[in-house]
Amino acid sequence: MQLSLVIPTYNECQNIPILIERIAKVLEGVEKEVIVVDDNSPDRTWEVARTLSARYPWLRVIRRMTDKGLSSAVLAGFEIAEGEILAVMDADLQHDEQALISFIREMESGADIVVGSRKVKGGGIVDWSPIRKFISGVATLLTKIALPQSVSDPMSGFFAVKKHVYVSNKNQINPRGFKILLEFLARAKHCKIEEVGYVFKGRVHGESKISSSVVFDLIIALYELSIGKVFPTQFIKYGIIGISGLFVATFVIYLCRMFTHLSEAYSIAISIEISILTNFFLNNFWTFRPKRLLGIWNILRGIITFHAICLGGALINQAIALKLLTFGVDVYIANAFGYFIAAIWNYIINVNITWKGRPEHG
Repeated sequence: MQLSLVIPTYNECQNIPILIERIAKVLEGVEKEVIVVDDNSPDRTWEVARTLSARYPWLRVIRRMTDKGLSSAVLAGFEIAEGEILAVMDADLQHDEQALISFIREMESGADIVVGSRKVKGGGIVDWSPIRKFISGVATLLTKIALPQSVSDPMSGFFAVKKHVYVSNKNQINPRGFKILLEFLARAKHCKIEEVGYVFKGRVHGESKISSSVVFDLIIALYELSIGKVFPTQFIKYGIIGISGLFVATFVIYLCRMFTHLSEAYSIAISIEISILTNFFLNNFWTFRPKRLLGIWNILRGIITFHAICLGGALINQAIALKLLTFGVDVYIANAFGYFIAAIWNYIINVNITWKGRPEHG
């Protein structure tokens, strides 16, 4: 099979019949399959697409009941695709299906990745506000800075890759966010990339999926694909939680010294225990969210495991802080230094034991 075209959908019941008819005309004579991957749309887009498959035998429909997200939908389609060329386009009629012919032509000429671009010859944008153009421009600039290999329109959701490119890189692809093209640009090495100009049209039916979360996902994705290779996002999150735990521990020491007659050693010990508990719950909710522990028994088991692992860190914290106190170091500074050394130990062990391999809904 020459071409597998994946179309991720969510609430596109009005657009999908129009798009499939257009594709049938443009790709007539092309050995193809079109895979609609729908995230169980409330408007029953998947049902509309399935009725069309009786007329178009090359149309396949996947209705996803649990997984959500555009990028993961694209990868789900790629995984079952049989074509040598794997292409992606939106269902909102904003991408120009005529460009698919140029995609195929460029692939036949040796390209490994072909990107539909709004910013090269033949490309353009219809009915975009100045604000959206500005946001797109800034996003493009950030992408070009973050990625060593980029194109004129890295934010494009209209592109194609050779199947061998996908197979070689699929285990590294992060299926989060809207811009799956960024993953291929960042991870596919020594690939020939070509661009095809097309005019991005205005949406007729349905609502745009663009939101503030999309911008946030883009920033996170760019971080992970650049600096994140050295300092993983998970480590940064763990560090932020660690800092918050330091504030908690410091505040507890303050309360103990102001309102109790406990010694400095006991104050530090209590602060460590309370910060361990707050760190566990915050890390479970945020840092390790994809593997978070659910249910009272899993959480209790996690707390026990977390405590057991953090015991070594607590002893390190306590030993360093008390040793520094003997040199006349301020109790707050002594505790902070011990806390940070212990945090490194806690992260390395917890990431490999407490939250290792636990499914989000398991």
